Amino acid sequence: MRRMWMTGMMAVCCWACPMEADAQAVVADTVYLRLNIDSVGLEEVVVEGRKTPPANSRWSDMHPVELVTVGGANGDLYKALQTLPGTQVQGESGRLLVRGGSSEETQTFIDGMHVLNPYTSTGPDTPARSRYSTFMFSGINLASGGAPLEYGQALSAVLPLETKDSSPVNKLGLNASVVGVGGGGTRAFGKGSLSVDLNCQHLGLYDRLFPGRRDFEEPYRLLSGAAQLRLATGEATLLKLYAQYDRTDFSSYEGGDRRLFALGEDNVYLNATCRRRAAGRWEWFAGAAYSRYTRQVAGAVLVGDRWLERRQELHLKAKAAVRPLAVLRLEGGVEGYLRRYEGTYGYGEAEHRSRTSPRIAAAFLSASCFLTERLKAELSFRGEYTLPARRPELSPRLALGYLWGELLLSASAGRYTQLPADTCLSRTPRLRSEVCVQYNAGIRYARGGRFYKAECYYKDYTRLALADGEGFNSGGYGYSKGIDLFFRDEATVRNLTYQLAYTYNLARRKYGAYAELTTPQYATRHHLAVVLKYSIPALRTIVGLTDTYTSGRPYHNPGLPGLMNDEVKPYNSLDLGLTFIPCKKVIVHASVTNILGRRNEFGRVDGRPVLASDDRTFYVGIFVTLGRKAAYDVSNF
Repeated sequence: MRRMWMTGMMAVCCWACPMEADAQAVVADTVYLRLNIDSVGLEEVVVEGRKTPPANSRWSDMHPVELVTVGGANGDLYKALQTLPGTQVQGESGRLLVRGGSSEETQTFIDGMHVLNPYTSTGPDTPARSRYSTFMFSGINLASGGAPLEYGQALSAVLPLETKDSSPVNKLGLNASVVGVGGGGTRAFGKGSLSVDLNCQHLGLYDRLFPGRRDFEEPYRLLSGAAQLRLATGEATLLKLYAQYDRTDFSSYEGGDRRLFALGEDNVYLNATCRRRAAGRWEWFAGAAYSRYTRQVAGAVLVGDRWLERRQELHLKAKAAVRPLAVLRLEGGVEGYLRRYEGTYGYGEAEHRSRTSPRIAAAFLSASCFLTERLKAELSFRGEYTLPARRPELSPRLALGYLWGELLLSASAGRYTQLPADTCLSRTPRLRSEVCVQYNAGIRYARGGRFYKAECYYKDYTRLALADGEGFNSGGYGYSKGIDLFFRDEATVRNLTYQLAYTYNLARRKYGAYAELTTPQYATRHHLAVVLKYSIPALRTIVGLTDTYTSGRPYHNPGLPGLMNDEVKPYNSLDLGLTFIPCKKVIVHASVTNILGRRNEFGRVDGRPVLASDDRTFYVGIFVTLGRKAAYDVSNF
């Protein structure tokens, strides 16, 4: 809220004195002109600017610095997001799960363009990380439900990430840690800047210092390079070009047969966007994104087998927005997805190959209107046509937001569709899009450094891919319902920020290999995350403490009736992070997860517990800035 006080007084005083007639005149006329004093007093005028957010389930904006200082996050974007309500811990994969949905239902977008594969590749039961540096984004805001229909192909949630629009200062940053070294820099010029980042990770030293359950022959290695060009061709036009390549490889001994699991992967992501604000209140956007990765695995299932997987995606989008009235905003656009998937499994001389090339054409239109000063409504539609299913889909969405004093009341209902996984489409190409209808209702309060939010939701799934002999059909269905609570306070105690996130979720599905309506292996009933951050200015140190609790993951116990009929013990992890800033250009960060050494399980398969590759992880790194920027802006961009 911004306030502006204006007081003023305007007065005009004019007069005309009588004109004396000439003594010689025969007729004397006197004309009087009298202008009364006019005074207008303006009392205090308060101009209040309130931004009523879209009535979808977005939580508080998180700055990159907040994310990297979350205790136990180790600088990973997706790990830090698991402290928000609606998310669920998947410690054996590290991926983001939201409100009872699988990780494939939550999609990541950079500058409005889709990212096909945002996670790094790992081995069995090893958590993945984000491929992208947290510092390259200006802010992160997870939409855990009821997302705008501009974002398609996401049944549960979207994570829209926006890169920085400008970087006007020349800078160079270097970093070193127990897992590798890296560096990045920016060269600014007249109307733009060019940023480059290089990163090399090698876990050989880490594995020797902190050995886990994996027995590596060749340690995990990652080599990545990224570059971004920002160019302002005029006051109203901004062009961004982003490119990243990374190579991952490692080998380890797995299973009782001690087979050698060897992985090699190449990943490419290109992104180009153009934004323009034209005269007449028009805004234009055009973008293209290309994703490609190739993964080769030897010893994937059996000794001597091999697996090759190739995935590609081209995403094109164009949209325009106009505000014909002060209370009305219209936005519409078109987009297309061109995808290709190929998987080849070989053993000896035998090979089995599966392919699919789905296509998606979509158009979306939305209208946002302030019906009254405090009531905002958003009505939108999305139409899709997919190949090879050759079926059109129409998805409506209605969202309302009402500002009642300091409280924001919100509600939304919308229909969302997403193509089944490529592995399903490669076996049954004409599967129809899966459907999820979402209902959300919430209340929010934000003032004076305090943020409260509560939201309940219900998700109704239909047409889920269900295993059917050698293929799949669209007969799957299910639901997910629950409540999210969030509290954040950075005002009560000086230098202390604390937040509490709680989620209750009840999910049931009949899909995939689940032949009955049951709780999926990844869904948990309760999730609680407490985050504390305390700043000690005298020591130039930030202490972060995170405690995460999740009820036990379900698994199938053959000794009990039903499917997925038992639970492992609850998950609990107490994580600690320390950030020390000895001077403006140097930052030292250390963190450790699960400091109590708890042995957490993530379900059971064939009676054996599913465990992460490490019960506890450590990280120590130093970041140095060579330039005029503060220490937290060192790496990447």
